Amino acid sequence: MLELFTGAQPLIGGEDEPDPLEKRVADLDKADVIDRVLIGYSSIWPHNHAVVPYLLAQTTHLSPILAHRPGVMSPTSAARFFASLDVLARGRLALNIVVGGSDKDLLREGDGTPKADRYRRATEYLDIVRRAWTSPEAFDHHGEFYDVEGVNLQTRPHQGQVPIFMGGDSEDAIEFGARHADLYMLWGEPLAGTRERIERVRAASAPHGREMRFSVSLRIFVAETDELAWQVARDAEREIEAAQGTNRFLRSSKGDTSAGRQRALALTDQELHDDCFWTGLTKLVGGFANSQALVGSYDRVLESLRRYRELGVDAFLITTGAEAGYDPALGEFLAETKRRLT
Repeated sequence: MLELFTGAQPLIGGEDEPDPLEKRVADLDKADVIDRVLIGYSSIWPHNHAVVPYLLAQTTHLSPILAHRPGVMSPTSAARFFASLDVLARGRLALNIVVGGSDKDLLREGDGTPKADRYRRATEYLDIVRRAWTSPEAFDHHGEFYDVEGVNLQTRPHQGQVPIFMGGDSEDAIEFGARHADLYMLWGEPLAGTRERIERVRAASAPHGREMRFSVSLRIFVAETDELAWQVARDAEREIEAAQGTNRFLRSSKGDTSAGRQRALALTDQELHDDCFWTGLTKLVGGFANSQALVGSYDRVLESLRRYRELGVDAFLITTGAEAGYDPALGEFLAETKRRLT
């Protein structure tokens, strides 16, 4: 079954304007074609651990993927918080574990853990979280990063365990995902690169006896004709370019040394790949996730998505526009995508 995700940054409007989050939430809750919505994490954004409970209280359909950074709270507190939230949400919650590529962003929250240690810490963190969700008896844990005793949650996730999504291109990230991820989230890449990454993750997952599922994140610009689609894409490019030097659009920090960001920027040496894979926005936003795009007519983009599906992609995280958000105008196209590619 093909799933479709989208993203909504947890940004809250000022006092003099309507909260943009409210309209986005209402649109997303009505979008039956969207299965899950990623709510991202950054040390400078409104805290998504506050935003997501608000979203769940305001909606009946919306199923958030809450991005969570190991280290911002203890693993037992995290296990209890997410279990409670999943029960209140009647099983609508998923987690995107973000280990962190930007030292600067982590240091804002007082986390100076060297990058080489973060995945070991994250692995131990999720070992404790998953055990807290499932252990029938109280347990102690004494490890490299955490010491906890007498852990015995009274509230367990509605789903048994909250699904864990994650991504990353380094060897440490892949090994971490092979051990703990229920779905591996890939940034958009041309077909050859996507195939190579899927094969690497599958090979790492096999020794753990796990069969990995995959999503690919793509920004799409689609219209009745190729020409109209390119007009929309170029309009978004000009809008982002005109805002350079401001904080209007999200972009990656120069301090983000993640392998995924470097790999995304390497694609910008060529603007167009495959049939309609476009990197025009990627350099403008510093390799920020989900800046790689498909541009073309409905049939052309649908055919490109079909080719990703044939590689073993189980879900697409689709956004559009300069803001990289969801547009209700995509509803009919995405519904057809589900019908044709499921």
